[in-house]
Amino acid sequence: MKSALVIAIRNLFGEKGRLLISAGGVAFSVTLILILLGLYFGWQLQMTRFLGSVPADLWVGQPGSGDLSHSISILSISTQDELEQIEGVDRAVPFSGRRGGVEINGNEVALYLIGLEEGGLVKPYAMEEGKEIPSNGEIVIDESLATNQGLAVGDEIEMFDRKFEIVGLSSGGNILAFTYAFISLDDLNELMEFEQFTNYFMIQTDDPIGVKARIEDQFPNMQAFEQEVFLDRNAELIRETFLPIIAVLVVIAISVGTAVIGLTIFTATIEKSREYGVLKAMGYFNHQIFSIAAIQSFASGLIGFAAGNILSPLIAKLAASYTGGFVYELGVREIAWVGSMTLLMIILAVLLPLRRIISIDPAAVFKA
Repeated sequence: MKSALVIAIRNLFGEKGRLLISAGGVAFSVTLILILLGLYFGWQLQMTRFLGSVPADLWVGQPGSGDLSHSISILSISTQDELEQIEGVDRAVPFSGRRGGVEINGNEVALYLIGLEEGGLVKPYAMEEGKEIPSNGEIVIDESLATNQGLAVGDEIEMFDRKFEIVGLSSGGNILAFTYAFISLDDLNELMEFEQFTNYFMIQTDDPIGVKARIEDQFPNMQAFEQEVFLDRNAELIRETFLPIIAVLVVIAISVGTAVIGLTIFTATIEKSREYGVLKAMGYFNHQIFSIAAIQSFASGLIGFAAGNILSPLIAKLAASYTGGFVYELGVREIAWVGSMTLLMIILAVLLPLRRIISIDPAAVFKA
């Protein structure tokens, strides 16, 4: 008699249509779960990607500030020299930016303009194309904005009655409510009449806790935020509004996906009942028949899981090419978790029809 492995492989690839259905059901379920998980973790990272790349140990602003989206901080630029005199402060650098609406191609677009200068601490998170530090009359925009509005390096956009040439496309600057854009600090100060002021001071120090206490003691009208706290405050908006929605969709996707995986494998196993009866009549024992069913189920499940891992980043990349708001990112841990869940569902789907397989009467099969 042929071994269980040989029979399982022959059955699996002998009926390609059935294999396509069972592996395809697993593949699409895994793809759905991975894409939604990728969106969840992608946006979780995206919110602090740009600010987290700024090499600042402390951010100093007005009391109650610390969130670029919902708070205002305006400080005198002359405070920079005083901050640099505080014990433990290595460097104090202004951070100037302003959020505003701009009309591009007839659409209202929300931007957060940040002023850059050569040798400063701030720069775009990552450059995809073009120039990193814009000169006067130039602007670097996020690639998501370029995708959504059909813009490219060399195009011009008009803001506050001035035209700016797009000289670079960056990434990591789309945070849902707006996208970061970068112009020269001179242009920002001129547009906003902001020469004597700044929004925050970025502090570099080896003693952030001690320097924070000294700054707040010497300047009661200022508040210093450690980098982790500042990032957390800026991620709060999406963490409390958008991510819970994605989390609900992830739970639904997992529930539906696991049900589809289980049902697909279960149905594929049950449909083989007549063949298992024939094998019993040929002298195969129950444990051999169960081994055949298990091998077929695990093989089709693993093929589907592998296909889902190939499909999900391809679909995410395609979606991102049409909308810049599609942020997908998954690590090995998340993929391994989905793999473990898929494996568990395959095991359950194989075990559920076990009693039926064992109780198959060969005589009844031939009578039918």
